[in-house]
Amino acid sequence: MPQMESDTESMPSKLDPSQFSTTNSTTFVKRKHDFVPIKEYKLQNSLLVGVGLLELANAGDFAANVWNEIPVPTFAAVLMGLGGTFALALSVFAAIDAVLSWRNVVLLKQERAFLRKQRAALVSSTTRDLETHLDVNHRELGTEMIDRLGMDIFMGFGAVMVGTGTLMAIGGANPKVYQASNLLSGYIGNAPVALYGLFNAWWSIYVWRRANRHRYAGLGELKGDEVLPLLIRRTRRVKAHAVMIGISGIVAGGASLTTAKFWYGYPLLVPCIIMSAICNYMWRTRIGYDRQLLQRRPQIDKASLVQELQIHIFLRKLVKHPPPDLLHQIVPDADSMASILEFLVSHDLFTDFCARLLKDSPLVIAALGPLAGEIEITSQRLLDANSACYPRFVQIAETTIIEMGDIRFKYRERYLLETLGCFLTYSEFTIPKARPKHG
Repeated sequence: MPQMESDTESMPSKLDPSQFSTTNSTTFVKRKHDFVPIKEYKLQNSLLVGVGLLELANAGDFAANVWNEIPVPTFAAVLMGLGGTFALALSVFAAIDAVLSWRNVVLLKQERAFLRKQRAALVSSTTRDLETHLDVNHRELGTEMIDRLGMDIFMGFGAVMVGTGTLMAIGGANPKVYQASNLLSGYIGNAPVALYGLFNAWWSIYVWRRANRHRYAGLGELKGDEVLPLLIRRTRRVKAHAVMIGISGIVAGGASLTTAKFWYGYPLLVPCIIMSAICNYMWRTRIGYDRQLLQRRPQIDKASLVQELQIHIFLRKLVKHPPPDLLHQIVPDADSMASILEFLVSHDLFTDFCARLLKDSPLVIAALGPLAGEIEITSQRLLDANSACYPRFVQIAETTIIEMGDIRFKYRERYLLETLGCFLTYSEFTIPKARPKHG
């Protein structure tokens, strides 16, 4: 591999990408004017911004509960209309996010079943790499089901009840409507939020303790390594997120029940709304990640994880200020199309590369033939294309790395830090042994 300039550190030795279950095949279908990937076996950091405001839906019934009188004042009716409509609008975000989260849950359960099958096939005992990935999967699945899907269901339902009850309060002159409005915007609408707060607090305590174990394990086994500050930073962020979301859930649950009878529950909701929005931002931009799910037996150790992290530290620094000879500095053989494609595959950039490739219709038709129906692109199909297409392939590959490299390398770094923390805290005494097979 060509060496870096004298003022830049050289790239660590490349790790076998098959250890981390990357894919060299992706399928696209045309939707409107663009091609979009389908059938992705991938955990996605798809949390919506809108669900960070779900706590605000609890305050949508402010006017209905404070001016709970007949006849309803005109200004209060206007506020009720705005608050109820806003709460119902937020429930739409919750429904969409629940669908996105459920997709992740289904895929993570498939991966868990695969890992458990691999563990059951062992003759003697379980292995550290399998248990590490099961631990990662357990946290990811719990986060999707409790922190996200649970929030979407419970708080989304609460938003619908609060919004409906608030809008009904406008017609409170009717005794039956008045009573139904009080119930919906009161205990029925707010009880699910309180219940979710309890479940979420329990999960947050688990996540905090888990991150704390990762931190101490790193301090014990990674002294002097450049990876240690990254692990400490991630555990600090995870713990801060767990504390804020756990506390805000409990306080918001109690405050929302209080608002059913007393107005002074609403001021308590203000810091909860702010913390919820901050937690949503933290997860999307500082903690969450995309990753390809495992489809083969993982074989990792501490050295390979640290080495892979070092590679991504190097790559992130490089793509922030890409040199003219970027490909020659990061690809073992930048003159080889196969080597470039292998780099894209091993760093989860292949789908991004193909998406950009499909925007150049003449090139794709020349390389792959007519574009119709589902289009499967593999690295081998691209290698089999006319060599006259290669220069353009290289240009698109370099553009993909420059535009998408930082986010992909950052996601990879977060996943690897999660995996490293699980690997370092593994204990053979806490993991059930696989039972020997009997013929």
